[in-house]
Amino acid sequence: MTLTEDLMSLYRVDSQLRGLRTRVENASDLLAARTRKLHKLTAEHDEKASQLRQLQAQVANLEGESTDYKARIEKLRSELNASTNDKQYRAILAEMKSLETLRDEIETTQLGEMEKIERAEAEANTMADTVSDQSRLCEAAKSEHEECTTAVGERVGELETERSSAADRMPDAVLTVFEEVAEITEGETLAAVIELSKKDRDYTCGACHVTLPYHLVVNLHANDTGIQQCPNCDRILYLEVAEAEA
Repeated sequence: MTLTEDLMSLYRVDSQLRGLRTRVENASDLLAARTRKLHKLTAEHDEKASQLRQLQAQVANLEGESTDYKARIEKLRSELNASTNDKQYRAILAEMKSLETLRDEIETTQLGEMEKIERAEAEANTMADTVSDQSRLCEAAKSEHEECTTAVGERVGELETERSSAADRMPDAVLTVFEEVAEITEGETLAAVIELSKKDRDYTCGACHVTLPYHLVVNLHANDTGIQQCPNCDRILYLEVAEAEA
């Protein structure tokens, strides 16, 4: 096999391997993103539930205070009925009115807190539904990730073996360049030379479409012992079969 053929072989298996790995990585990223969102929504729901419990506790305390005031008012009412002089009567009546005013204030506050509870309960129920929906999305992403990992796992192993074999056929210097370009271009390592005009010696890089110096094309025709790179995007250049034969 020529160097170009070896490069193409390595490029093809490397592209397949990257594609499968990207598929698994995308499934992992989706699962991670949905899990983070679930944790955030769960924390918000827990906070809302905590606020709801606090409101309910406050209303219960107010209810207790209102009941205490009611009991004291009823006791004073009995004392009022049993009073024996006008001074005692007025004193008891004044205290009753004061307690009734306080009780009215408590009941007004209690009504306001109960309205807050209703809103908080509605919000908590809505958030619970949202958490439930997100949980289902997480389960779906988890299943997809497991299926993806299982499906591509065996093939990834095969491709890794093929890639290692293809890489072993590369001269060390060429393999080093290949790996460097692959890292920069995310696997888009090779680029075909595009002939726009043979007469005008007009050739471009098939990846970035920058005009290529003619000597690079000449070098590619002249030998197959080294590599030529695009001066703009650094991709390793190759000739299409028809062009190479010409």
